[in-house]
Amino acid sequence: MRISVVLALLLAALPASVPGQTTDWCTPSTPVKAALDQLPATLPSETEWEYQQKHKAAIHELLTRFPGDLFVERAYIDSMYRSADKDKVIAEYKVRFEHSPDDPVAAYLYAVTLEGRQSAEAIKILNATLTKSPHFPWPHLSLAGLYGTPVFLNKDEKVKQAKAFVAACPESLDGYRQLTALDDKDFLAQSAARLRALLQTRTDMDAIRAYATLWSIEFKAHPMSEYDGLRKQTAEDLKGLRALNLEDKRGWYYTLEQGYKLVNDQRQADWALDRRMGRWQPWAPASASKWWKDHPRPQKDEAADKKRSYYAGLLKQTDVWLKESPKSSDIWGVRLEAMEHLDDIPAGDVEAVADADLRLLTTQAGPDGPGSYEYFTIARVLSRKHLQPERVLELAGKGLAQVKVENSGPSYDTYDTKENLQESHFYQSLDPITGSGLEADSYIQLRQAGKGRLVLVRMEDELQATNALVGDKADFKKEYTGRLASWWGLMARTAELQGHEQDAMAFYEHALLLRFEAEQLPETGMQDDVAENARRLWAKLGGTNDGWQIWYGSRADKLASRATLTWEDANQPLPAFELVDLKGKTWTQASLKGKVTFLNFWASW
Repeated sequence: MRISVVLALLLAALPASVPGQTTDWCTPSTPVKAALDQLPATLPSETEWEYQQKHKAAIHELLTRFPGDLFVERAYIDSMYRSADKDKVIAEYKVRFEHSPDDPVAAYLYAVTLEGRQSAEAIKILNATLTKSPHFPWPHLSLAGLYGTPVFLNKDEKVKQAKAFVAACPESLDGYRQLTALDDKDFLAQSAARLRALLQTRTDMDAIRAYATLWSIEFKAHPMSEYDGLRKQTAEDLKGLRALNLEDKRGWYYTLEQGYKLVNDQRQADWALDRRMGRWQPWAPASASKWWKDHPRPQKDEAADKKRSYYAGLLKQTDVWLKESPKSSDIWGVRLEAMEHLDDIPAGDVEAVADADLRLLTTQAGPDGPGSYEYFTIARVLSRKHLQPERVLELAGKGLAQVKVENSGPSYDTYDTKENLQESHFYQSLDPITGSGLEADSYIQLRQAGKGRLVLVRMEDELQATNALVGDKADFKKEYTGRLASWWGLMARTAELQGHEQDAMAFYEHALLLRFEAEQLPETGMQDDVAENARRLWAKLGGTNDGWQIWYGSRADKLASRATLTWEDANQPLPAFELVDLKGKTWTQASLKGKVTFLNFWASW
């Protein structure tokens, strides 16, 4: 209560934001624009956490220099994207809004903090702000974005709000990004002409980045028959942009890459990508992207010798990459993955790479520490190699602690459709199972069967919770069944450790049969501990090789011979569309009704 009162007094001291006190809500003042343009960029030598702290410090300095400035405060809000920071910034702007509920800037900024957390409330505040201050333009832009999200999708409102913002602020580059989702070709053509005129007078990075938006609007505003002319125009734009020689600006390379793709100049697009990756993608040198392109990752069921050759080559390649980027946790992680798939790597080498990867991940993550995925990945490799079970136990415990933090955080509510929530809840429920499985495996390797059995009891409860989320999803059912098979395998090893061999054999049978039901076989080239342990115990209990082949081998061979490509019903309605083919013919959903139609959906990020 005391903190809120103090904060309210501090915020009350800021200049009031009344529409009559400014002549331009649409663009920042020249000093503010210059200051925002000078915000620090990411350096290859620094971690993401270091960059975040540097960026926040610079933003706070601008808040002091330009108190109450709309554009600086919006940059401050954008910089607060960690969960704890988001809570803090929502509380800050809530106090300001409650202190000045009729101030359109205070209302707008508070609504911006709520986007993704309490988006319905944000929409309510934004609409109320427009009612009170119809000449204040920024709520239009936020509403256009929110009405384009899955939960609040309203195409008519999105179009209305996007057009309203561009009409109010034609000189602001922000509004044009929303126009790429519109279908009004006349309006798009007019907007593209206005945007092109704006960009031709500017060479700042905001303008350079906006060329990608311009090209998108121009191509959408014209029929395909006019694309050749647009490509020539884009090529001229690229000449001018290239002549700027902004080699220290990441956005310059990105815009060039997008433009070169449009004019079908893949060689230059690759050049721009390699330069950008080489300077601003610290996870790997520029040469890495070409290597990955030339060496596609093998499929899970590909021939074992082919996979060994691939991972041996990948391991050798990481030697090269680490000379250029020795502090890249991503490359160390790739190196660990390669070692996981090779049987002849000395234990000390695997442990050293795991040490280096974890050390860098911990350094780069900041106070939050590495995520559960990172902890579980390192633990999995050590566990599969039967190395350092005490350490695997520690890593699994840290991963489980992170799972609780990660899964307790709020979701981004603009994407919380029933389908997305169902998928999110299901896959989140698998994380505790992963950690518990690693813990149980560690206790078994340490020959502590009693402790392992206690973990398996907990893991059984976790599996039941996951089973309740399966519903009618075939892929969820397979994933759950595969996890259940792993549990039975751990149960079998625990029973065998306790001397209950008959129980163990029954448990192994459960594990193997469930794997068949889930249509899952271990990755080729990797040791199949469950099948090998079961076959060894089968023989010990008097089973024959022929009997094993009849019971298990023939089923495994049959499953392995099946095609890996499967089809599933989407069970989702197809939105209405209108597409023009290369011959100028227009196709709609209605024109295809009753016909067998193959649609290939793709996206480029």
